[in-house]
Amino acid sequence: MTAQPAHRHGPPWGWVAAVLLLHLAALSGAPRRVASHRDRPGAPALLTRALPAATVATPAPPTPTPQVATEPAANPPPARNPAPTRPAKTATAPSPGRAAVQPIPAPAAPTRIATPAPAVPVQVPGPATLRYAVSTLVRGQPSSTEAELRWWPEAGRYQALWSVGPRQQRSEGRLDASGLVPERFAEIARGERAAHFDPDGGRIRFSANTPDVALAPGAQDRLSVALQLGALLAAAPERYPPGTRIAVQTAGAREAPTWVWEVLDDDTLQLEGQPLPSARLLRPPQHEYDTRIELWLARTHGHLPARLRVTLANGDVQDQQLRGLTAPASGKP
Repeated sequence: MTAQPAHRHGPPWGWVAAVLLLHLAALSGAPRRVASHRDRPGAPALLTRALPAATVATPAPPTPTPQVATEPAANPPPARNPAPTRPAKTATAPSPGRAAVQPIPAPAAPTRIATPAPAVPVQVPGPATLRYAVSTLVRGQPSSTEAELRWWPEAGRYQALWSVGPRQQRSEGRLDASGLVPERFAEIARGERAAHFDPDGGRIRFSANTPDVALAPGAQDRLSVALQLGALLAAAPERYPPGTRIAVQTAGAREAPTWVWEVLDDDTLQLEGQPLPSARLLRPPQHEYDTRIELWLARTHGHLPARLRVTLANGDVQDQQLRGLTAPASGKP
């Protein structure tokens, strides 16, 4: 009887070892793994490690304007196969190491609403005919004559005519809440010269060969200005104490400068032997060869002109003083 090996009935170690060797050869000869995002060209890099947040340091008071400081973020470990960086679509994203500080817009400026000034009160006198005694001094020679002012307001319009001997001044126009609004002014002496007020064109035109001038608000002519000043003082005398100055564009037949009137202390005139309290205004000369004009307005007679004294630069004087006042029975200037 032949003897049998002692391991015949034990575990087949040789076979097991052969199987293990085959498995190991298969694994080492064809390695297989799952491709990650790092191996795919053009794939976006995934954040695998959270970056530390930027630290905002708040300065201690009492610094008037706090400043924002940032700490740089820790650099992440480099990847084995870094993916190519894609260009950013916009340039608005903040960098990882800085805090995004948004500018604070300035508050909008408040809207300023202009409030229109209230209308200056006026009180236009009723129709009247005024007669004046005129004394004149020309080149040292005195003379005298008479003058008349015919004033006629009616149905929202007015006409005024002031005659001194052969010379006349005529004004006509509208009446509204601002008082007299002249439309035409004329001087008559060996012919007529006129000024026309053109509110639509914003100008004053002259019949003489004189350039047009811009029409200012509240403009008057050399006759209507005396009546307009009276209407202002009659409506609100407290608005015009002594020392007040009133500027009015005043048109003649050739020009329309701005006259500045100064309110003086009241004066008392005489009318038919009776005292006549009057407001007194002065338009001083505005240049070396200009005219000095003094105007008295009758306080108790609708602030109509009670006296007018004109002094020329050469010393000639014309002085008109009221001698009678009546309401016209009929007719217009």
